[in-house]
Amino acid sequence: MVNGSNDQWIYIHNADNTVRYVLGTKGVKPLFCFGINPSTATPEKIDPTIRKVECIAKHNGYDSFIMLNVYPKRDTVFEDLEAVRNDTEHLRNIEVVLEIMASCSQVDIWAAFGNHIYDRKYLPACFKDIYAKLPQERIRWYATATNKSGAPKHPLYQKNTAQLRDFDMQCYIETL
Repeated sequence: MVNGSNDQWIYIHNADNTVRYVLGTKGVKPLFCFGINPSTATPEKIDPTIRKVECIAKHNGYDSFIMLNVYPKRDTVFEDLEAVRNDTEHLRNIEVVLEIMASCSQVDIWAAFGNHIYDRKYLPACFKDIYAKLPQERIRWYATATNKSGAPKHPLYQKNTAQLRDFDMQCYIETL
């Protein structure tokens, strides 16, 4: 695992950069955001999703953001995402998520993975695994809006001024 951070960024990925666990900025009051899977963004090359996450985090009073994903495999075209889960990468993703949240007394998480969570059979199970390990007593869940399916909307389809709203993650998990 490579932890490529500088003064402003947190960037954790595997050696060949085909897997990204974390991309975010350092601050005192971070907003954690769960997407579905990472694209090509790096600290040197921010993509539209990361720009949107940063804007919405700032608009909602956060000084930083930490982008996480349900599944850590990079793919620019979701439809090309592997059909079968890589268990090693999935388990490492959970470890990194727990490590990055460990130092926070309060964790605010914006669920923002959209309907793609239903497009691979293993993705709901991945998210349930992550959710089961999180210290729920320290977490507040948010979404900006939900799709007809009930899934929290992806950041790209939100305005920069979107408001975070309480999200009943326990109820949502029961529908996955």
